[in-house]
Amino acid sequence: MIVLKFGGTSVSSEGKIRNIFNILKKIFMDSRLRGNDGKGIDGKSEAVVVVSAVAKVTDLLLKCADSSAQEVDETILEIEKIHLELIHLLYKDEEIREQAEKYLQLQLLSIKNIAGENLNPALKDELVSFGEILSSFLVSLFLKEKGLASKQVIATKLIVSNSEFMGAEFEPEATSKKVKNILLPLIKKGIVPVVTGFIASDSKGRTTTLGRGGSDYTASILGFVLKAKEVQIWTDVDGIFTADPGVVPEAKHIHQISFREASEMATFGAKVLHPKTIRPAIEANIPVRVLNTAHPEGHGTLITKNSASAGFKAISFKRKTVLVNIYSTEMLLSKGYLVKLFSIFAEANISVDLVSVSEVSVSVTLDNDQNLDQAVSKLNQFAKVTVSRNAGMISLIGEGIVSHSHIIKNVFDLMHQQKISIKMVSLGASDINISLVLEAEDVEKTVRLVHERILR
Repeated sequence: MIVLKFGGTSVSSEGKIRNIFNILKKIFMDSRLRGNDGKGIDGKSEAVVVVSAVAKVTDLLLKCADSSAQEVDETILEIEKIHLELIHLLYKDEEIREQAEKYLQLQLLSIKNIAGENLNPALKDELVSFGEILSSFLVSLFLKEKGLASKQVIATKLIVSNSEFMGAEFEPEATSKKVKNILLPLIKKGIVPVVTGFIASDSKGRTTTLGRGGSDYTASILGFVLKAKEVQIWTDVDGIFTADPGVVPEAKHIHQISFREASEMATFGAKVLHPKTIRPAIEANIPVRVLNTAHPEGHGTLITKNSASAGFKAISFKRKTVLVNIYSTEMLLSKGYLVKLFSIFAEANISVDLVSVSEVSVSVTLDNDQNLDQAVSKLNQFAKVTVSRNAGMISLIGEGIVSHSHIIKNVFDLMHQQKISIKMVSLGASDINISLVLEAEDVEKTVRLVHERILR
């Protein structure tokens, strides 16, 4: 069993959707040649497909969640145009094309009925779910037209989540029952389920979303429940690289990394994987492979329990981060000070990334400054607080990196030579991450320098 997730760029053109069919065909043919249970295209299926919304559509739907009636109509026309162009390129049979157009119009009507200004989170989640609903229908219909038995499955019937709208977490036991009851019968009949990524439903049946990039999470959840042999994340890059190729053109392809390394890269800025993605895969020890839909013959990057090697492996970065410095003499030799401090962040629903502690000060970084004024007001009652909103971060990642003292020395020497100021340093307790907070304007330059002089 393989779970394959195809991202927004992978379902955004006729050629790439055709590649999805070819990828599935190869999986079944390889299975037949190996003599496994899967019989190929005319027998049992060994694959579950998860799809994202067509590129740009989720952003357009979010726009509909806070627009006037006229703006909603204009945005819906954009959504219609994107899908109509795809429909006319995808389907050669006129009846199938009409079927797709009819389905599109029904979904657009539902979008219009929900859209409006100042939608609450529950309605916003329901609204943005239509991107995946549309793409999954079009992909499934194309597979059927090409002779591959397929069925659209909307994940609100499969994945049960809590009620944290716009960033829900799945409930393993309830989800497992539904997935096994709905997907396994299809698979046994040789039907390829095409599942909507990103969306779920809570115990009351209300649509929830798993956060931006949540289609990766959907694939990992299904892999976890179905005990998949592998979860494949098909995107528009050839795998994971030593740095963002857009910033470092000479970045090298990484053939294999560990779950821990991938988690750190995702958390600290890498865009290939959603941070939640590999959590269920780690628990079930399922390999995750990142592949390029445009180059399906490539090896991609394999993410497994163990790393292929130790040492400095990659650089992630965030162009913008918020640095908060908290100074108080009350901290010296006191008990419960940190509990008091972090409870204030928790009450303001603020998630902390990095932490650095000295005898009388604490420095933390945040992804954004939402609710920060509320927290600072309380912190100022017993500490002196300074906030820098013009900071950025680079993270050096690799198994055992903190133990390689020469790496830290070389990085600090390079920063000194280049007169790049370091505002904060955090060494990961798991010996896998060294993070440096800098001026935002220095981040990309530093990434290129460290990659060229030290990582190579």
